[in-house]
Amino acid sequence: MKIVTNASPLIFLSKIDSLGLLQQCFSDVLAPPAVLAETGLKLPDFVEQSQLSDLGEAFVRGALGSLHRGELETLVLARERGTDLVAVDDGAARRKAGQMGLRPIGTVGILVLARRFGHLDEPTALEQLNLLVDRHGLYVSSALLQQVRHALAGPHPDATEEH
Repeated sequence: MKIVTNASPLIFLSKIDSLGLLQQCFSDVLAPPAVLAETGLKLPDFVEQSQLSDLGEAFVRGALGSLHRGELETLVLARERGTDLVAVDDGAARRKAGQMGLRPIGTVGILVLARRFGHLDEPTALEQLNLLVDRHGLYVSSALLQQVRHALAGPHPDATEEH
């Protein structure tokens, strides 16, 4: 499973020392140039910088203002690479991804996926979620937070699933 990521999931996962979850959950992790510039992080080698086509760049320049450059580049790169999964946290970017036929997953969704695949145990997953929300300022509505805590709890029978 391949994913194209925006800056916020990289930044938030870095804050909880969990960038490795991306490599554990996805076969390829791509990021466009604006995203890598925005993070300001020394990212692991498995996060592959990927250029947009000239046409993709032109689309991004024309659409600036509706979303930030990194978000637009993420969505366009996913379309160009035939990847339907995008890591984005911003609500407007998630809506635009859906309109473009892409499947958005946020930082919290990556934690849930990692838990489901058996890469995180329950206490660690819950601790990381709490750190993201309480210490690092990731906004999650109270209703969603309750759903996520439930999803992270208990045994996960599909931990042997291929990904």
